[in-house]
Amino acid sequence: MITISKLITYPFKSAKGIELPHTGFDAEGLTNDRRLMAVDEEGTFMTARNSPELLQISCEPTLTGWLLAHPKAQSTLTISNHSTIELSGDVWSDPIHANNAGDEASEWISNVLNTKSHIAIWKPQARTSRKYSLETTFADAAPILITSEASMKQACDWGGVDNDYRRFRPNIIVSGVEAFEEENWTRFTIGDATYEMLDTCSRCVLVTRDPDTGERHPKLEPMLSLIKKHSNAKKEPIMGINVKLISSPESVTITVNDRISLI
Repeated sequence: MITISKLITYPFKSAKGIELPHTGFDAEGLTNDRRLMAVDEEGTFMTARNSPELLQISCEPTLTGWLLAHPKAQSTLTISNHSTIELSGDVWSDPIHANNAGDEASEWISNVLNTKSHIAIWKPQARTSRKYSLETTFADAAPILITSEASMKQACDWGGVDNDYRRFRPNIIVSGVEAFEEENWTRFTIGDATYEMLDTCSRCVLVTRDPDTGERHPKLEPMLSLIKKHSNAKKEPIMGINVKLISSPESVTITVNDRISLI
């Protein structure tokens, strides 16, 4: 039996995730997932690939926005989701039309990252993923990322690193399948809702960074092992699947231990 073993959202792109017992959806993805993002002065997205300090940011949703903290920051930062200051930029060449969290937020994130930067706030229809031709969040491309416990363990065993799902930043972790078996899925249901696999997820240097310290593995593991043992035709390392929700999101809720049924 295939079931959900963990649910994780990442309110701030490349920052710490939050494990949840259940979650809902909106038109762009999981509720509160990738709704804040660091951008440079041109509005181009920033991630822990090149700014590893992002990995240590915690971002907790509040009734009116978000509360951010970082070990290097002298104080926390409260961001309201009612900002009306416009911000234009891009995520992987997809134009974004978001809101700017303001000067206080810019100063806070600039001090954390040690470079002039701003915080973008997602709003409905802020971005269309041209790769998948759908509305999405500040995620790299797809609204939902799924991987299995077995796939992550296999990759970490190959690379000789601790088995830690935080390296791979999935939204939904599943149990009850063999390593990489999820890559054969096409459509599936969780409860009454239907989901569709878009493609497999190619991985980058981010998986080589220690989730706690941000330090890059000296041998670039487990990325290099994935390239050697589990890559696509372009020799890109593969881990997990990119997914979209087909059913109307308004009434969908998923819960840890929910069963997944393949179509």
